[in-house]
Amino acid sequence: MVSDHMALFRSYLQQYGRFQRNARLYLLSNALSGVTVGILQVLYNLYLVALGYHTDFIGLVLFVGTIGGGLAIFPAGLCVDRFGSKAVLIWGSVLVGIAGAGQIVIRTPFFLLASAFIAGLGGACVIVVNAPFLARNSTDEERPHLFSLNIVLLLVTTVVGEALGGILPLWFRAVPWLMAPLPGWLHWALAPQIQARSYQLSLLLAGMIALPSFIPLFLLSNDRPGPVTQTDQAPDSPGGLRVRLSMLAEWRKLPLRTLLRNPLTVMIMVQILIGTGAGLLLPYFNVYFVQHLGATSALFGAIDAAANTLNALLTLLAPWLILRIGKVAALVVPRVLSLPVMLLIGMTNSLPLAATLYPLRQGLMDMSQGLLQVFSMEVVPAQHRGLANSSYQAAYQIMWALGASLGGVLIARTGYLIVFISTTILYSLALILIWERFGHGRWQEYQAGSSNSESLEITS
Repeated sequence: MVSDHMALFRSYLQQYGRFQRNARLYLLSNALSGVTVGILQVLYNLYLVALGYHTDFIGLVLFVGTIGGGLAIFPAGLCVDRFGSKAVLIWGSVLVGIAGAGQIVIRTPFFLLASAFIAGLGGACVIVVNAPFLARNSTDEERPHLFSLNIVLLLVTTVVGEALGGILPLWFRAVPWLMAPLPGWLHWALAPQIQARSYQLSLLLAGMIALPSFIPLFLLSNDRPGPVTQTDQAPDSPGGLRVRLSMLAEWRKLPLRTLLRNPLTVMIMVQILIGTGAGLLLPYFNVYFVQHLGATSALFGAIDAAANTLNALLTLLAPWLILRIGKVAALVVPRVLSLPVMLLIGMTNSLPLAATLYPLRQGLMDMSQGLLQVFSMEVVPAQHRGLANSSYQAAYQIMWALGASLGGVLIARTGYLIVFISTTILYSLALILIWERFGHGRWQEYQAGSSNSESLEITS
């Protein structure tokens, strides 16, 4: 088994060398930012709890940030058309960095909410570029490996960040002068509580670690579009106005039943269901382990790192799984297997059992995430992929925000079990929808660049 994984790893390294230059630089930037992502995932909610906020307020922060992202998805697509992916990636990352620093340093409720909203705006710029950028800078044969490798690199570096994020607060708390009483002029910037300050210093260090990720972005080829007529006709432009209006005109001509069975409509519904379920539960896993099950931040960091390590290994196997059982089954089956595991985590009060099951749940649920991205792009013609990606992201982000807000309130008032059950139900509905529409041998590969309106339909 180890030799098989090593051979697979070498295969992916060889694939990386054959990817287009822009794709390689983009992967490198994501990998460099992954450590910061891992630290934030482990510590940010715990930091808010240490400041005295409860899960209902954490849910509000997540709601406001995600609403900011959802509202900016379509304008971000238009900015890509106007200024190019490179400019949008750089300025979006700058906005996320500035707002993120505000979320860590300025601790009053109003500024936490305002900076979360601004970070959501910047995050939308980064998110909306991802799938169309990778699709545009790869061939059909490269695409499954490129999308999977993008996720794996982020997961691997996130593992490092999660392990580091769990340990950093302990290191900072062990340095007496960092935990000493603050002079008056520093009260605005650093938290007076020792635990909160150790989290805060760790998060500030995470921001500094992300700075090198800007270098590959500046090295990207300048893809700023030419005249508007060219932009509108770009085959996979993320926000081309003419493309968007053309697709909306096509939709208006479709009967309601046909529209509801349209692959794009189905995948938007899938994103709505998954986004709501993910928002209800996923942001609170660190609080669940630390507050409910009694884990330390270091232990949860190790558990989350183990989960992402398994996720990375299983994601590398996703293209192999497609060859064995088919694309739709590879997308659905591992996620179905993860659902009872997730329910068991929510029902147990045993920290060792939950810690053992958590990596398995995440690995099974997320191993096909790259496949879902590829599949979501392939169900629509190339000239509509930008609109499709913006629609997916808007659906997911807005529903994730609503779910996160509702999840925080439910946890504060009734406990965790209700959100575990609700998330399981929503995920199940999404998987049933995918299988009912695309399973049973009904899925046919779409030809790249097809603009025929019949390509929006799947032959039963």
